[in-house]
Amino acid sequence: MSISLSPLRFPQLDASTRGRWAPVFLSPILGSPERFVIAVAAANGSDFHIERANELKRLSCLYGKAAETALFAADVAIDELEAALIDKGEAALVESTLVFSGVTLGQVSEGEARSLQHLSRTWMSAMSSLYRFIPESMEIRDEDRPDAGVTADRLPALVLDHVNKTNPGLVGYFSDEIRHFRKRRPSSGIAEINIDFTGARLVANFATLRSNTTALAVDRIKRKMFDLKVRQDRDGGLFEPRTHEMILFTPSRDSPLLNEKQAERIDEAVATLKEQSDNEGFGFTALHGVPEIGARVITAETQVQGTA
Repeated sequence: MSISLSPLRFPQLDASTRGRWAPVFLSPILGSPERFVIAVAAANGSDFHIERANELKRLSCLYGKAAETALFAADVAIDELEAALIDKGEAALVESTLVFSGVTLGQVSEGEARSLQHLSRTWMSAMSSLYRFIPESMEIRDEDRPDAGVTADRLPALVLDHVNKTNPGLVGYFSDEIRHFRKRRPSSGIAEINIDFTGARLVANFATLRSNTTALAVDRIKRKMFDLKVRQDRDGGLFEPRTHEMILFTPSRDSPLLNEKQAERIDEAVATLKEQSDNEGFGFTALHGVPEIGARVITAETQVQGTA
């Protein structure tokens, strides 16, 4: 008996995608050969994907408070690379010069996988000690994250972690979204506002002002300030008034990580936001580190309580 074989009788392989990829290295100590893989960027002629390290907090175990500067540099440099990929496509993997001397692109290689995301995830899993592979079935979809469509701001979660170490009794004042990182609940007839910290004496929103995406960051911060103003108006009838405050993380004006133009953009943005907060009648503070922000929250929430 003869058996005729046809390509139709064989299972079809999933379509694959070819692309070029490169690791992104972070050197926390300038002048030292020590470095970490903090991302893998993959691109081809039509698309790109950057898979970021999702366990950067491990750097804090090695460098303590000094890790904050490195983490800020990592976030800004990867955002800069993303902007370059949008502008230049895969050519950015070769041409891009990242603004921070401690962050560099590695050698560009070619690869193939089901998608550019899968390609970059595979190499991050193989190369980075700052990355934990999460099966796709367990991931939170982008559209289910708070502020979908906007680069996630890690600041509120970092502030929560710091406060938890210093005064765990205040953790319950942080929003459910920050404590559990879950989707915002849909509005139920009343205009919904999002507040990061709602204490007995302090109501606050937190945000990071980045030097390379200042215009987008200012728009996002203004939305958070609007929510704060709405909450302040609603709290107007409280017997015990609460302080309402917008708290920013910004790089220091004299930080070596900023060039003069970036520092000027930060100054202008802070001045604009401060003027708006003054007009609206609530507080505004720009600080340069998570411990300072955490201390501000703890002091504002507990100092008055202790004298009440």
